[in-house]
Amino acid sequence: MGRVEAEPLPQVFSEDAEDAFVEIERQLYPELPDRLVVETLAQLPDAVNETSGLAYRNGRLWTHNDRGHDASLFELTESGDAVRRRVHPLGSENEDWEALAQDDDYLYIADCGNNHGDRIWMQIYKVAWEELDQVRHQGVVASERLNIRLADTRPQRNSHAHDNDCEALAVVDDQLWLFTKNWQDHNTRLYRLDKQASVQQVVSSGEYPARGLITGADYDPQTQRLALIGYRIGFLNLAAFIWLVPVVDGSPDWDQASYHRLSPLGQWEAILWHEGDLLVTRESSVLGRALLGRIRLP
Repeated sequence: MGRVEAEPLPQVFSEDAEDAFVEIERQLYPELPDRLVVETLAQLPDAVNETSGLAYRNGRLWTHNDRGHDASLFELTESGDAVRRRVHPLGSENEDWEALAQDDDYLYIADCGNNHGDRIWMQIYKVAWEELDQVRHQGVVASERLNIRLADTRPQRNSHAHDNDCEALAVVDDQLWLFTKNWQDHNTRLYRLDKQASVQQVVSSGEYPARGLITGADYDPQTQRLALIGYRIGFLNLAAFIWLVPVVDGSPDWDQASYHRLSPLGQWEAILWHEGDLLVTRESSVLGRALLGRIRLP
């Protein structure tokens, strides 16, 4: 497979323009919390300009593109600004890959994007780390497929005007947690998936006030905290945020959750706990190039 090249989009928002936007926002909405700053670690290579998921293995990061690209996993170099390996999971297609999740044995790829609202079945592709580690440069790897249906939803035909989209997946203990991206009510629903069953029809176990569109999730078993990332729509549609949510007795404790806005602006898509910090990726857009960043929590 050849390298995917993309022309960089023009950057419309300069740093001065962003500072002005943030100041206007602060004056209009003084009750909003201060922003957490995303430290730029690398400009991502053009091959992953629509980065959407993030995982970490043996000192290196893995990512992928979403809808409109082929079904490839990309291992980045240590600096994060170049591709080291490109791997195709056998039997997989990229209808709309949106997230990565991981445990000690497997990498999980969530093909769950549903912008149009009419998708009935979603897929989780399961790749063994042991086999992925053996692939050199460009190659293929075996994968298993889990077929998922959200049984408490009905197909819609209104693009970006429904509550059945999905872009976030996390491993929490022995389950996969899938979070919806609700375009209408800006909440998020949680679906608990089995890591093994090849066909699953599931219903939501809870709904939470996300106050925006959730695009990524990860869980830290050491602190028992869930991190969710997303962005707000409407006048503040440029403003990204994260939620830090304690997991108590196997469920998110939203009453104790904390909300934090992010700077710089952009469509921040993926989130990953790493050594007490959060690693995040930003998709290429008119706000700037695709980036790998780090959030140091207070």
